Amino acid sequence: MNIIECAKSFVESALGLGTRDWRECPYCGKRATQKYGSYTRRPFDDHGRTVRRVQRHWCHVCRKTYSEQAPDLIRRGWYTRAVRRKAMEMQVHLGVSTRKTAEWLRAEIGKRGRYLTWHILARLLSLPAEDCHLCVRTLLRWQAQAGFVAAQSVVGQLARIASSGEKAVDGLWVRLHDGTKRVVLLLVDCVTGLVYPPVVARGEESAAHWDTLFARAEVAGLDLSRVNGLVSDGANGLLSYLQQALPWVHQQRCRPQL
Repeated sequence: MNIIECAKSFVESALGLGTRDWRECPYCGKRATQKYGSYTRRPFDDHGRTVRRVQRHWCHVCRKTYSEQAPDLIRRGWYTRAVRRKAMEMQVHLGVSTRKTAEWLRAEIGKRGRYLTWHILARLLSLPAEDCHLCVRTLLRWQAQAGFVAAQSVVGQLARIASSGEKAVDGLWVRLHDGTKRVVLLLVDCVTGLVYPPVVARGEESAAHWDTLFARAEVAGLDLSRVNGLVSDGANGLLSYLQQALPWVHQQRCRPQL
């Protein structure tokens, strides 16, 4: 399945959890079940700590127990799905750093810190709230989990998705926690804005680094023979790769040479 079909499948499965008849056993499909106690979850959502009662069931046929699931809750997660998505959206679309994202969500969820600056009357209302201890490492773990899932779905994720022959490519240097420097290579469709799976390389001076980027894009569904133009900087490794592998591609500098 491509990335659009995977997204539709995820949404349908999430919506199905909210409308499912939990009297039917998910293991054997029989309805010979009975309630088997419950337990309480206390996840954080956008407005603070919530209390959720989770009903458990026991099947008389397969003799297994199972718990009801909610579309907005993540198994064994302290935060709802909406909080995780908001954290990702803030970093991807707003360009907010991981540290600032954690600070913002802590203030908003726990109604502490800068939240009292945004809502001055909140001090008079004495809104009940519980301190939120969302930290940077939690956000990094969410990013790592999302990246692991995305890496597993690279094969064919952009198949049958329309794209033009005009592409843009660039590299972003980053410094990791241990001081190691890496470059993130990214390929984008100039017309549709389609982003192909990026790669992390040790540098961009060698043609082999760029070969890895285009090879991953090809695995995702890009037809290299239909690439006509490429906008980029003057990286020598990229120019060498284009001469060797894609000699028909017209390369254009992203800014005029002075």
